[in-house]
Amino acid sequence: MASGSSMMNGDISHPRGSAPENLGSLEETLQQMNTLIKENRELKEALKQTNLSMKERFEGLSAWKEKQKEERDFLEQRLEEAKTRLNAMDVENEALKKRVEEREKSGAECLHTELEALRGQIARLQAEKNDLVALNSELQLKMGQGSPRDSFIEIRIADDELKVTRDLPNMPKDPCAFSMPKAESEEQTVRQLLHSLRAETDEKERLQLTLQEARGRITELENRLEHAESSTQTSLPSTTEINSSAEVKNLEDQLLKLCSELKQAQVKLDEAENMKRNLQDRCKDLEQDLGTLRIQLGEKQKAQAENDSLRVQMESLQAAVKLEQKKTQDEKNNLNQLKDAYTKLFEDYNELQEEKKKREGCVSREEYDDLQTRFATAEKALADKQQRIDEMKMEIFQKEKELETISVFQAQAEIYSSDFYAERAAREKIHEEKERLATQLEYVKKQNTQLQEEMESLGRHSMSEMQRRHVSRGANPQGPPSPHHLQGGDWQQQNIPDHACPKCGEVLPDLDSLQIHIMDCII
Repeated sequence: MASGSSMMNGDISHPRGSAPENLGSLEETLQQMNTLIKENRELKEALKQTNLSMKERFEGLSAWKEKQKEERDFLEQRLEEAKTRLNAMDVENEALKKRVEEREKSGAECLHTELEALRGQIARLQAEKNDLVALNSELQLKMGQGSPRDSFIEIRIADDELKVTRDLPNMPKDPCAFSMPKAESEEQTVRQLLHSLRAETDEKERLQLTLQEARGRITELENRLEHAESSTQTSLPSTTEINSSAEVKNLEDQLLKLCSELKQAQVKLDEAENMKRNLQDRCKDLEQDLGTLRIQLGEKQKAQAENDSLRVQMESLQAAVKLEQKKTQDEKNNLNQLKDAYTKLFEDYNELQEEKKKREGCVSREEYDDLQTRFATAEKALADKQQRIDEMKMEIFQKEKELETISVFQAQAEIYSSDFYAERAAREKIHEEKERLATQLEYVKKQNTQLQEEMESLGRHSMSEMQRRHVSRGANPQGPPSPHHLQGGDWQQQNIPDHACPKCGEVLPDLDSLQIHIMDCII
């Protein structure tokens, strides 16, 4: 009996040592689960902030795209307007070129006719002057008042007139500029007009010089005529006076014609200068439009290059988004695995709690109070843990909704080319955290396995203790041994199966069924 009680005390002391170890491992497990939940919350907060920043950047990118689209439309509209203006200017330029060619031809013909008329007038003036010189020589010979100086003056005047007549045939050389071939570019047209203006200016100067010389000669001839009339008034017949007055009238008519031609040349020169100014203004406008079009073309090419680069970035970001979705799916799978592991741990904890409740009737009062206190602490921790688990489930549910809407945020990835490498470092850190969590999970699984082994050993010890108690009751001398006691003694000597009841010997399929059966059988 004393040996039985000593064995019983030894069996009871062993559960006292194993129960705190189990509770300590449970507390460590709860602490690790709290750490995992805290890290999961931090990861969720970081993911939430990342989503907010992605939304903001997506809105900014949308506004930037709208602005780029408006600018592109505006540039295309300006380009179309510029093309229209260029076409209109080309048509106007062709019309102006035709008008300039027509005016050049008509101007060359007019100048040629005027030149021929001037030649004829000069020839007539030369003939009349020769007649006057011959008449004056005859008068001087008749009067005997002529001097060699006067003859020299007349000869000099004649030489000057010959020089003029020699120079006049050379004048058509300058209008030859009007016969230049038509230039294809507008710059050549302007140069041609400038050359024509210079030719007309030179012609005007020549006409003015000719007019001045003609006026001087007319004045000199009038003076000589007056001198001749005063000297030969008595000797010359009346017919000579009539001829001299007729010649003077002819000279005056020619002078008037020369003045009118000079005015016409001046008018043509003014028109040519106005045309030159208009063409220069149009050339400046065309150059400005050309510069604007070049700038717009450069901007359009730049925008096209930016569009190409953005397209390449978008393709790379789409690939990154697909990779990120794959990683998110992996994280979701890992989270489901963690949930399953936690559910399994929770079930194990419930089993331990049930076993502890079943063992309450078999332990002492002190052990019961100690276990009750620890149980209350564990229940409180479990309630907190359950609350955290519920919050975590809600967050996981919200996260799943956010993951379902991640396709909406694919466009947000278009602006993350600059942040992609920074996020890669964060993802590597998250991967390290996941590896660490996986290591902790393996550690928790090992702890769970150890707890199960300890529970099995505790169940076996409790079974052996109950068997010893049953044997000690069966050996009581106050009554005859019952068949159950004899059967228990025989069963003690036999090989006990792993899942056999120590009282009735019934074999059960698993440990849980055995524990439930033992509680029912003992009671």
